[in-house]
Amino acid sequence: MCLAKTYDIHLELAVDVFKSQNPALIISLKNFLTVLPNPQCVEDVLMAAIYMLAKTEPEACRWILRNSYYLKPEVDLVEFTSNLALTKLQNQGFLLNQDFNFEPNRHLQVTEQAKAGLMVDNSDGDRLLLEEILQIRDSTPAL
Repeated sequence: MCLAKTYDIHLELAVDVFKSQNPALIISLKNFLTVLPNPQCVEDVLMAAIYMLAKTEPEACRWILRNSYYLKPEVDLVEFTSNLALTKLQNQGFLLNQDFNFEPNRHLQVTEQAKAGLMVDNSDGDRLLLEEILQIRDSTPAL
């Protein structure tokens, strides 16, 4: 279990480091977060920081998503986002290998109907993950 008392402090620190868009600081942050009780806590803090950044500073969030290799091995955003898309599509009744499939490089192929379903009712973080990691864009015009 992660330490509730220090979780917010670690989260704020991670958000500030991500805002800096500085690879050396990201590596230092990951080294610092090893004080947390287990690797899952480190992953939780880093993912929460991504979602928080998506709400407050989407361009900084896009940078960290485009440079997600700095988060490995603690966080594999391709795997995380692929699982997010898989769960969302299956929950909406879309069928793997019929309405969508994953290529060997984890690139997502979707029908237009599945794509529309995938881009509905997303949080800021989910939307940015789908756009930047899986290269899925909402093609509906903004009103």
